[in-house]
Amino acid sequence: MLIEKFFDHISNWKMAWFGLIFLGSIINAVLQKSSLVGDSPYVSVFAFGAGALIGLVAKIRGAWL
Repeated sequence: MLIEKFFDHISNWKMAWFGLIFLGSIINAVLQKSSLVGDSPYVSVFAFGAGALIGLVAKIRGAWL
């Protein structure tokens, strides 16, 4: 029962999770390597937040931007 709920959650929110984990990681790596942001401690928070926002918008719309 609990495992079924877990897999249902993953299936329903897959775009949001993809945005958070995959896109957030890519945005974080790009920002860490760029010289624009420097050594700000909030770069990772911004990057993963942006990835989560993109994934959430994709889930609401039903498709990627």
